Amino acid sequence: MKTNFWKCAGILGIVAMTVGADWPQWLGPNRNGSSPEKDLLTTWPKEGPKVLWKVPGGDGYSSIAVANGRAITLVQRDKDELVIALDAVTGKELWTRRSGPAYKNQYGNGPRSTPAIEGDFVYIQSATGPLMCLEAKTGNVVWQHDLLKEFAAKNLGWGLSASPLIEGDLVLALPGGKGAGVAAFNKKTGKTVWKTGDDKAAYASPMAVTVAGTRQIIFFTAAGLLSAAAKDGAELWRVPWITEFDCNIATPLVIGDRLFVSSGEEVGCALYKLGSNSGPDLLWESKGKDGVMTNYWATAVVHDGHLYGLSGEFNKTIHLNCVDLKTGKLKWSQKKFGKASVTLAAGHLFLVTKKGDVVLAKASPEKYEEKARVPLLGETRTAATIANGRLYLRDLQNIWCLDIQGKK
Repeated sequence: MKTNFWKCAGILGIVAMTVGADWPQWLGPNRNGSSPEKDLLTTWPKEGPKVLWKVPGGDGYSSIAVANGRAITLVQRDKDELVIALDAVTGKELWTRRSGPAYKNQYGNGPRSTPAIEGDFVYIQSATGPLMCLEAKTGNVVWQHDLLKEFAAKNLGWGLSASPLIEGDLVLALPGGKGAGVAAFNKKTGKTVWKTGDDKAAYASPMAVTVAGTRQIIFFTAAGLLSAAAKDGAELWRVPWITEFDCNIATPLVIGDRLFVSSGEEVGCALYKLGSNSGPDLLWESKGKDGVMTNYWATAVVHDGHLYGLSGEFNKTIHLNCVDLKTGKLKWSQKKFGKASVTLAAGHLFLVTKKGDVVLAKASPEKYEEKARVPLLGETRTAATIANGRLYLRDLQNIWCLDIQGKK
């Protein structure tokens, strides 16, 4: 009976992640920063979309996962890091669960990663080491590991940030320890299934892709791209990608049979073709301080053959750029846009600036076309979540839900 229960939970999770309008994990249902929803408001009143609810959140930068009527994120309050579950419709707090001690850093306090919800369970990565599976309904702990303690790893300079990836029966994570640079755990029991490499962890989250009939997990570690076979962790290929301070942060984007990679510290970006299990082929690259897409921390999005993303360095001017995915040529650049995150839906960019403006712009390769800008939030670096006609946002104090359902 237990086996059938888990099997059903897995099937339900797969359905939710592929055909639903939920946003169950980091970067959404397809892990690419894009929502499949089309019937959304793309013309806003001056004051912005209607605020459905606003509730206290807490410190941190975890984005909001939404599935099965629950909105789940990580926050920091006083001395504790917490997982909190809200009713996605009303904002009512359903439960809280301590996931670790408070994490403090000169560049921002609190959790960094985003929960992954599958079926009746939610998986979280704490900034200080704990990797946990919780019951989505109650917050009760099913299993947990402390990655740093168990794998003798050192925390990153700015805290563990990679969001868990659910792939089949596995949960993928980056302990960053010797012999356990990357690892896979059984999602039901928490048992370590495989671990591989000595890679120091970076901040980017893993991706899954099928290449030449082989299911691969692509990790973006401090050393660069690492592909491991999903079934046993066998190393398939590597692409070196060294960034100063190990700041490989933006999640690589799988776009069909192509892989887009970008980072800051004047490294730049590249597009690869995934054609074999021996490694990808370089299609184009744009490296150095003049790279066309230097995603320091915010992952870019793709729409109709074009990349849209925030390009620039942490302590310098940030531009919003549009790049032709096929050629790597810059189409336009909205200069001095500033630090922001970007989410794509209904042919539009939903941008959230660091100072708290919520911006709506058309995703067009012809020019930058801003359609609305609402100064709503306090300071934030969290990407917007779009689920079931609602826009979920957070700053360092509150969590917001806005109505962006298109009018019929």
